[in-house]
Amino acid sequence: MFPGRPRSRPAIITLANVARKAGVSKATVSRALTRPDKLSKATLERVTRASKQLGYVSHGVARALATGTTHTIGAVIPTLENAIYAVSTGSLERRLDQAGYLLLVACHEFNSQAEIRAVRAFISRGVDGIVLVGLAHAPETMQLLRESRVPYVLTWSTRPQARKPTVGFDNRYAGRLIAEHLIRLGHQRVGMIAGITKGNDRAADRLMGVRHALANAGLKLSPELVVERPYSLDGGTEGIALLLSRHRPPTAIVCGNDILALGALREAHARKIAVPRELSITGFDDMPIAELGNPPLTTVHFPMAEIGWHTGTALLRTLGKTEDAFESELPIRLVVRNSTAPPEGLSDFEFKGKAFSGRRQR
Repeated sequence: MFPGRPRSRPAIITLANVARKAGVSKATVSRALTRPDKLSKATLERVTRASKQLGYVSHGVARALATGTTHTIGAVIPTLENAIYAVSTGSLERRLDQAGYLLLVACHEFNSQAEIRAVRAFISRGVDGIVLVGLAHAPETMQLLRESRVPYVLTWSTRPQARKPTVGFDNRYAGRLIAEHLIRLGHQRVGMIAGITKGNDRAADRLMGVRHALANAGLKLSPELVVERPYSLDGGTEGIALLLSRHRPPTAIVCGNDILALGALREAHARKIAVPRELSITGFDDMPIAELGNPPLTTVHFPMAEIGWHTGTALLRTLGKTEDAFESELPIRLVVRNSTAPPEGLSDFEFKGKAFSGRRQR
């Protein structure tokens, strides 16, 4: 390499080069790229082999103009720092890859304006579909989707009255599941470290589910026993410190996800509080690390990978690329481990008398 001398550009391999190499017309090469199902297996193999030997890469813009599709899907998720979104997004990517689609990912970090910018950017780049997390979005986001007519699916939440394409689960039901478990154990003073509920319908719905379950049992989620914190270990540490400082602290704490719960467990150990003998702590998500807690964490299992897979199938059905069925509401279940027990001092007789048989109410 001589200093100051311009670097030579590699020769551009064209459609005509591939056609000559394969011994077919340019039109046949174009069909191999856009409608491979229209060619015989032998012809398709010849074109594919010639393309690989020459190192041909199709011009994406020209192909999009010819076919009306970019074979790309845009996903706007809250963050990749939380493993649950990383797992579901990875599963979504694998499902779309099976159908020849590329997944583009943007994170909004729980900022509605960032989500609007990401959706607008994806639409301007001609994505064939969009995936968003949750049911609550800025009006401008939904307006962009309506006006562009780009197919979309909302994930991680679903409600019968949503009237939008959704794949997820009922977060209110999840909140009821965990609260009913604590009520059955005999807890009457329950606190909650919720995620930040503003702009996050998943966090708000879990809080609402806990509140409804307690109300159905004749109990109340006291305002002084509810704190909101970011989904982090420090958020759990700060949240439990506040709840334990109350005049009448709770005997059980529901945390908005497993990370908050593990932070709360860490602080309980630091304060020499025996879990679950003196204080029960629960989470949501059932991340792999939940089972490694000390003690292992009682939580609600969410099907993280299945959400991504079914979301991909839902989009592909909308695009006419598959007839595979998908579930809009996925099953969840309570996972009881050793971080919950009857409140300290409750006799066996009292425990049996306070047992609560919770049923799902829809």
